[in-house]
Amino acid sequence: MTRNEFSREWYEIFLEPIAPENTEAEVTLIERQLPPAEYPSLLDVCCGPGRHARALAARGYRVLGVDANGAAIARAHSESPPGAGFRVLDMRALDSLGERFDGVTNLWHSFGYFDDATNQDVLRQMGERLRPGGRVVIDVYNRDHIATLPLVETYERGGRLVKSTRSWSGPRHKVELEYEGGGRDELEWRLYTPAEFRALAAAAGLRVRLACAWFRESLAPRPEHARMQFVLERA
Repeated sequence: MTRNEFSREWYEIFLEPIAPENTEAEVTLIERQLPPAEYPSLLDVCCGPGRHARALAARGYRVLGVDANGAAIARAHSESPPGAGFRVLDMRALDSLGERFDGVTNLWHSFGYFDDATNQDVLRQMGERLRPGGRVVIDVYNRDHIATLPLVETYERGGRLVKSTRSWSGPRHKVELEYEGGGRDELEWRLYTPAEFRALAAAAGLRVRLACAWFRESLAPRPEHARMQFVLERA
């Protein structure tokens, strides 16, 4: 098992049970902030098996989804609707694409896997994939919330028990997941506070247009909310 290489069990336990209304809420925020008439082409970074890309294509966007997980991309291809294409690509290599897009999406807390310099470069590359005035929508964990969670807990997800063991090294958060019936994953992120992420965006040359929680523009990022979203704009 390699850290941050999501297993088949992880996809089955955490991805499959996601309710359609959750995907609807996430995609609807994108549609409000990046209307398809103005932002018709999107790059979906860390697209997984295409959950968001399919929903966005159904709303009229042209979407290219990229992910380092070849199995996830193979599944995305098999279920690909018109308007959505997929490619195996590490998020650290976005510059290799060459083409530009009206918008970039990076959803379901798929950011912060690397050291600080590399994370900043990934965000820079997202910005470089935009045409002038293009926007990034990014969904990340709020460290102020995650720091309040128990270090060890067992819970039910997707019909199976999951044991989660957390540890910290400064702002880096490591989670070891053990699944009922076998299998485990080891995940690690550099987590950010709202202020830290704003500073990261500025260093990457991106302006914060919106910061919110749970895909609701009226809900500000606060410690009681696990997830926060930023809409960033390239000057």
